[in-house]
Amino acid sequence: MRTFQYIVLLMVGLSGGYMQAQGTSGPGYTDKPLRIEIPARSSNETYRIIPCGKNGLILFFRSQEIADASNVKWYFSCYDTNMQQVWVKSVPLLNEQDYRFHQDGSDTLALLFVATGKSRSTENKFEILRVVLNKGKFVLNKGNLQENAEVAAFGIQHGRAWLGINVKGQAGKIMNIRLKQGNERIFPLGQGDLISVRWLKPDTALPEVAAIVSRQISKKGVENYLVRYDTSGLIKGETFIGLPDSPRSLNHFKVISPLPGDYLMLGSYGQVATNSSQKNKNPDQSTGFFASVVRNGVQKSISFYNFLELQNANSLLGDQEIMSLKKKATKKNKPLAEYSLDLTLMLQEIMSFNDQYILAAEVFSPQYRTENYTDFDYYGRPYTNSYSVFDGYRFANAIVAGFDIDGRLIWDNTLEIRNLVSHELIPKVVVFPDSNDQVLCYMTDGKIGSKIIQGNKVVEKLDFASMEMLYPEDKLLSEAKSRLIPWYANYFISYGYQEIKNIAIESNNKRLVFYFSKLRFEK
Repeated sequence: MRTFQYIVLLMVGLSGGYMQAQGTSGPGYTDKPLRIEIPARSSNETYRIIPCGKNGLILFFRSQEIADASNVKWYFSCYDTNMQQVWVKSVPLLNEQDYRFHQDGSDTLALLFVATGKSRSTENKFEILRVVLNKGKFVLNKGNLQENAEVAAFGIQHGRAWLGINVKGQAGKIMNIRLKQGNERIFPLGQGDLISVRWLKPDTALPEVAAIVSRQISKKGVENYLVRYDTSGLIKGETFIGLPDSPRSLNHFKVISPLPGDYLMLGSYGQVATNSSQKNKNPDQSTGFFASVVRNGVQKSISFYNFLELQNANSLLGDQEIMSLKKKATKKNKPLAEYSLDLTLMLQEIMSFNDQYILAAEVFSPQYRTENYTDFDYYGRPYTNSYSVFDGYRFANAIVAGFDIDGRLIWDNTLEIRNLVSHELIPKVVVFPDSNDQVLCYMTDGKIGSKIIQGNKVVEKLDFASMEMLYPEDKLLSEAKSRLIPWYANYFISYGYQEIKNIAIESNNKRLVFYFSKLRFEK
């Protein structure tokens, strides 16, 4: 049976730096997973990890140290693939900013920091920080956005940074910055105010950028285009994506370019409300996947795959409910594709694997709990009030599908997600190619759940492996913001916040830590 393996190494936080205890070393050291712990005061601290392949990983966080009136210190630590700390440095960044996007290059990591939350000033500044990993060198670019502008996409190529910007009530824009010179240019996405950017990626060969642009043409109607711009904003090509007068809305887009000039767009679509009984239909909910192929600026095909028609649809809804819908469709003489599960999805980036293109979508919904409290009326009589408290987003399933280069659906499968509630809408499930198989895995309750599939087939059912703690007597009490992410080859990083109790310690036997571990997927 294939599973994940662990080994541990202690790291404790000290004022002004870190101290790393001596741990496992010697021959075979690089093949052994490691665990590092940093004491934390709460799970709301800002520790983050970005894997950088064979260049190691970056751990960074916002400190409480004030650099000056406008800046606060962020600390960055680089670790090699043996989980040995290479360097630690601090960088002053603007007070009101937080990390938003990153892009990993061959030897440089680029991070975008933007103003966030209620503290956002009317100046709405942003900063691009480039980290030269093997030298511990930092290069900072600064800029300004207009008020109420949101950065929806970010990318770097050929010494230029590209920002896809949406502005409420106005036309979206694209900004490109020559990083070395600091020069910037801003241009609109197109004509009209109700136009926004959905996806953006710089071209790897030309000084151009490709973007998915949505234009609101009526109260319910939206048109989507694949547009290529040069650095001055001149449109080099524009392709309509979808079908004219279609009852389907394209909700989410992911794009990959299998060959120069070719684009494969995968995403989700929803059914547009067509009558009064559907007036409360959530337009962001999805009915199925779509696949569109653009070659030489022309949409060659677009296909739609209703979730109800997937081979593994019964994993999403249950056999009896599927049969009930099929009977209902037959009775009304309608195709099953006209019915919808209306799922709220988060899509992952497209993965290329063995001439296939894999799309994973995670199904989630907001979760609330009811709390009661006693109050008193004017006459002093008690009465009970109730209110709802947001607990986070409950992740229920992942839908994984493989497509060919022409957008044809080859296979589909699903993964049940158990006991996973998070306030963060970031991917939880990893799709990991292993020879001809695909490993689907995630973290929950201090365990790694994994399922091994081969297209439509299930090779190994969902199984859970418990994480080893730092000491044998450690017991996990709770966890928050836990994730499992690929690193390099068959190695992964797991990280998050854990409250741990050690029964061998008589007093002060509980600790809250931010941890990260190196894991190896073992065949």
